Amino acid sequence: MSTEVEVVVDGELVEAGGPALPAVPVRAPGLDVSAFTRDTVLVAGRPLPAPFVAPQYTAVDFVIPEEVAELIEKGPKENTRRNRANQIRLFEKWCAERGRIALPCTTATLIAYVGDMILRKLDPDTIAVYKSAVVTWNEEQTPGSTRPGTRQVTAMLSAYRAKWNRTRTDKQSPAIREVDLEEMVAVCDEQGRPADLRDAAIATLGYHLLSRRIELARLIVTHVTLHRDGIDVRLVDRKTHKDGSVFEAWIPARDDAPHICPVRRVRTWLEYGRRIRQPEDQALFRALDKAGRLGVRLTPQTRPTHPDGTPKTDEELTPEDWTELSFLSGETINKYIKALARKAYTRVAHLTEDERVKLGYNALRDATTAGRVTAHGLRAGGATELYESGIPEDTIAELGDWAKGSTAMKRYFRKIKSSNENAWAAAREKRKAGAGPEDQGAAAPQQQARVGLQV
Repeated sequence: MSTEVEVVVDGELVEAGGPALPAVPVRAPGLDVSAFTRDTVLVAGRPLPAPFVAPQYTAVDFVIPEEVAELIEKGPKENTRRNRANQIRLFEKWCAERGRIALPCTTATLIAYVGDMILRKLDPDTIAVYKSAVVTWNEEQTPGSTRPGTRQVTAMLSAYRAKWNRTRTDKQSPAIREVDLEEMVAVCDEQGRPADLRDAAIATLGYHLLSRRIELARLIVTHVTLHRDGIDVRLVDRKTHKDGSVFEAWIPARDDAPHICPVRRVRTWLEYGRRIRQPEDQALFRALDKAGRLGVRLTPQTRPTHPDGTPKTDEELTPEDWTELSFLSGETINKYIKALARKAYTRVAHLTEDERVKLGYNALRDATTAGRVTAHGLRAGGATELYESGIPEDTIAELGDWAKGSTAMKRYFRKIKSSNENAWAAAREKRKAGAGPEDQGAAAPQQQARVGLQV
């Protein structure tokens, strides 16, 4: 087969670094293009690039020290590693039960696995996470191009998600407004247990920080600095910033509402923490036993392991291990807030629903709504209050770690706009203002006729 190609060169064909060839299309007999790819680019008027010569690698070029390997393995957070390991175990078990090979799996196996989860009517977001775990695991654990195809499963998931959304209502937590928060904190004051000091601090800080539950769970004592007029909070573990960068938040004291002031509540919790010798290099919010002492979360499931997967003994646990063990899970934070909402509703249950609505209750407006409250309601409620106060959306987005123009953030604000800018009410007022006495009189019989037809 001829290797002649038409190229734009300058001068005569030369070795790299030689004189240039004319910048006109010419036939270049003998030009070897076998090493070219579709990404090869030849620049007119410049010498041809020297051919790439692969170096002769030795074993040392492929080896990394063991301590460096541990740094790689510690990259993902502990709970992320556990979740992913569990997802892979479930996939391996599923494959074993059906006589399929899990690693590397075929595209057909991935399709069947995703299809099975769809037929079992799992949440589409859950299915997407499990699918991604399998694909990534196949890529990482086997050499070569072993990634199973995802085109078909992507199409299956899209269709399933659309069907799912047609029959499911929004699961988002009701927004916890300030009056709701006041009742929830009042529950903590009534009970007066050490754990209630912690829960009041979680609720007020989460509300004013617009934080996610996992961000509250991952705070360390030294991440907060109290001042007379506010509190500095350093957020490292954020959902949309996985590069370890720090976000510095300033939360002012609420002299206008001391009952829900995050500075006052966090200070009270830290004072108790010093009494029970809470380490400053460990979690800010801790599990407590019934006596109010620091709880230990060291279980077979949470015990740290060596790189080879073997559990560490108590003597082998490092300070970093103990810090990781001190953290609550996001679900535990969620459980605390849900419990507060249920108890807070009993404080206002003697009122009628109309009375609760008029007083401004949202998360506690009825028993069903109070039962749907989660920790996310703190984030939603705080953002809602700021927006109603006229704070710019970009400022709220920065504080709450939303992208500018975030659909999720705007969902909270859309209801406020609808209430404050009721288009139907404005249209009625405009008609009234534009109609004269004669017009209004003429319109009355027509309106009566319409009412009669409706009846």
